[in-house]
Formats: sequence, C-alpha cells, structure tokens
Amino acid sequence: MNFFEQQRKAKRKTAFLTLLFFAGTIGVCAAVSYAMGAALLYGHERYSFSPVFVFQNMPRELFLCSFFGALAVIIAGSIYKILRLSTNGGKFIAVSLGGKLITKNIASAKETMLLNIVDEISIASGIPSPSVYILENDATINAFAAGNNYDDAVIGVTKGAVEFLTRDELQGVIAHEFSHIFNGDMKLNIRSIGILNGILFISLIGEFIMRVLSKGNKKGGGILLLVGIALYIIGYIGLFFGSSIKAAINRGREYLADACAAQFTRYPKGLADALKKIGCANSTISSAKADEFSHLYFSSGVKNFFSFDTHPPLEKRIRALEPNWDGKFISPKPVKAESKHEKTAQKKEVFKAVTAAAILNEVDNIGTMDAKKMQNAMQKIDEIPRTVYNGTMDGKKAQLIIFALLLDEDEKVRQIQQNIVKSELSREQQADFEEIKSEILKLQNDTVLNIIYLSMPTLKSLEKEQYLQFKTVVEQLIKADKIVSWFELNMKHLVLYPLDIWFGLQKIPPETHSSLFAV
Repeated sequence: MNFFEQQRKAKRKTAFLTLLFFAGTIGVCAAVSYAMGAALLYGHERYSFSPVFVFQNMPRELFLCSFFGALAVIIAGSIYKILRLSTNGGKFIAVSLGGKLITKNIASAKETMLLNIVDEISIASGIPSPSVYILENDATINAFAAGNNYDDAVIGVTKGAVEFLTRDELQGVIAHEFSHIFNGDMKLNIRSIGILNGILFISLIGEFIMRVLSKGNKKGGGILLLVGIALYIIGYIGLFFGSSIKAAINRGREYLADACAAQFTRYPKGLADALKKIGCANSTISSAKADEFSHLYFSSGVKNFFSFDTHPPLEKRIRALEPNWDGKFISPKPVKAESKHEKTAQKKEVFKAVTAAAILNEVDNIGTMDAKKMQNAMQKIDEIPRTVYNGTMDGKKAQLIIFALLLDEDEKVRQIQQNIVKSELSREQQADFEEIKSEILKLQNDTVLNIIYLSMPTLKSLEKEQYLQFKTVVEQLIKADKIVSWFELNMKHLVLYPLDIWFGLQKIPPETHSSLFAV
C-alpha cells in the first residue's frame, strides 16, 4: 500500500467534493429565487413553470433580494452552529454523545491501556495528547475525534472498543483518529455541520410561514402558503444533497485516515483486524444526537433508512490495508488489558523505534531508523523518571511538574519561585514538590516537551477554579525575575494558551495563514 499516494488522492477528491458542496449551497439560493419568482408571476398570461421564463420575467430586485436573502439565512444559520461548536467544540460533542472524561488516576486497567496508547501515538505523531472520553452506554466498537484544533481536541471511544479490541487493534483505531486531527478533518467536519444547519434554516422559515398562514385566511395567503411549502421542500432537498456530499467527503477522508494510521504505527494489520471485528459486531452509537455527528465516527455509527453511508464499505477499507485478506471477519471477544511490555521483543523494539523517532523529530524516517538512532531514542524514553511519569497522571502532581519546570537556574530567583509555590501547598504537597523538583532538575531539555504533552490531558481535567489558581501561580513564577525568557514564553504558549481555550477563557483565533510558505 502506497500510503502517501493514498493521502494525495484523498485530498484531491476532498477539494473537488468541497467545491461541489458550496455549489449545492448556491443551487439552494437559486431555487429560493425561482420559488419567489414563480409565486409573483403566477397568473401571467404566458405563465410557465420553466426556470428560463421565471428568471427572465421576474424583477431583478426580487431575484437579488431572494437569492442573497437565502444566502444570508444559510450563512447566519451556519455561523450560529459553528460558533456554538467553536468554544470547547470537542468537549461539547463528546458530552452530547454521552461521553465521560477519563484520567489515569481513576481509569480501569483497560482504560489505562487506552490512555497509554493515546500518549504513545501523541508522541509518535507530534500532536499534544487530547482528552479522552468513554461512551459508557455503547457496548459497540467505535471511536471519534472532535474539536476545532489541537488545543480543544478530544478523542471518544465506545466501551465496546475498550472491551473487545487488543492493544494493537486499539492502537490502530487511535492512530486513525489522530490522523483526523493531524489532517484538519475536525475543522472541516464542524464547517460541514454548520453549512447543513444553515440550509436547514430555509426549511424552518418555510415551516414558520405555513404555520402562521394556517391560523387564518389572509389576503394573498394562498400565494404565501405556496412560497412556504416551496421553501420547506427546497430546504430539505438541499439538506438531502448536502448530506450526501458531506458523506462523500467523509468517505474520502476515511481512506486518508486509514493510510495515515498505517503510516503512524507501521502496523496496518492492527487497524485491519479492528475493522474485521466491526464486521461481526455493531458500531452504532445510541445517543439521540448520533445522526448529527455521523461523519465523525471511526465506523458508521448510524444505520437507518434516511442516513447516508458516511464511511466506505468495511471490505474496501480492509483490503486497502491488507490486500491478501481472506474475506473472513473476526468475532469480537473480551480481551485483557495488555501493556507494551507484554508484547514480543521484536514488536516492542519496533514500537519504541516509532515513538523515539518523533522525539528526535524524525517522523518522516519512521521505519527506516538505524540501530544507533534506535538506541539513542530508547534512552530518551527511559530518561523520564517514574516519579515524574506517574505525576503526569494526577491533577495536583501535574501542576507541581509545571511549577518545577519553571524554576530558574539563578539561585536567588529560584528561591523566590519556591516560596511562591510553597505558599500555595499543603505540607504533603510540599514533600511531593521537592521529590518532583529533584527529578526535573536532572532532565535533559529534549525530554521536557514530552512531559508537558503527557501532563496536558490531566490538567484539562481540573475544575475551572483549580485551573485559575494554577494559572495565577504559573504567571507569578514567570514574573518572579521580571524578565520573560524564551523558555518561559514557550511554556506559557504550550501550557496556558491551550488551557485558556479549553476552559473558555479565550477563543480560538482565526487562521491568519493557510500554509507554511505564507508564514
């Protein structure tokens, strides 16, 4: 399988379908103008339902007002929905689908395995670890990624996926979801939801007109009733075609995500086996809002007469990953939690090579590392002390880790910072801080970024008041010497910036540049 060629094909197809999506929106606006013109010209001596007749004879002002009026309604409806999802969009979607946030300090053995996989794929892909939600009411096998960007991204996994997938299979599924984050699919999905909501507004206006006119016989009511019916039908026809195009876009992105997942893990069989288990099981999501977010899922989460196929057939996805597949699905059975140390020595070495490649900024060289690079990479992974690693799983200790990372090299400044920290801590927390501080001081600089990434999901699980207190201490530590160093500036951007967005203290800024060349 040529992963990179698969990615190029999927992106080209997405660009064409996205253009078609917006063309459909313009078509809805033209249909609204036609309905208004047909209603106005009704009774004309040469009256015809022909669009040519209607557009040639209707007043230009009416055409412009109706066309741009419909476009304004669609834009307003789209903006409303997009803004609704722009702040904590990932968390909002996860909670809407019945998700429960899990952290390592309260996770079961299988959930811990899932969180470890998320951390591992995070390092391998170079993307900060997202928060993870479990859909406890769904014993089916499915997953999703949601959010506007890396800072508010979440990954949701059904209970069935955790129960029935092995570590390799779950790793393939999580890598698939990470690729949606990496390729910008989440933002595309939210915009699709917004545009469809705007088209739906056309139908809602038509429904409102019909409801008002049904309560009394007003002069000209017959014509207005026809306009209301036309708007209602146009809106739903537009929604129908818009949903079909959205589904087609998503099918292309699913192939891309599968290709990227195989690229991340270099083990396509894990992802293929997860798909084989879905073929023998069920992937539906039970939430009442499942249909609205149908294009977010790893596999089709909604199955009814009116829903479109938002995902390619399982058989095609499996054969793209495993060309010699025998056509047999796998019956899912509960599996025990599996750590990476329980794998064979060979598979463990391969996985460590992939993880280490990202630490050394060599993602492009995954699968081609030599023995020397592999040894250096494994050493970097093992340099994270167990005390620090375990601390990233606990909300209070994760804060202490960030405090310790901000301690200045200058002894006088460090003493001021330590006094600031200790004034906020209990005696027990002060002992934890001293232990963490002693380990942090031994670390190499290139290990710090990974520790921050591992701590972020835990820090996102804080209560808002706890975060505000944490943020105050961080800002005091940065200002202790009245100079903001490059390291402190980066820490502020890597830690406080995404957490401000997560807790609703700051909005996600609009994109200024769409390419690295523009920057």
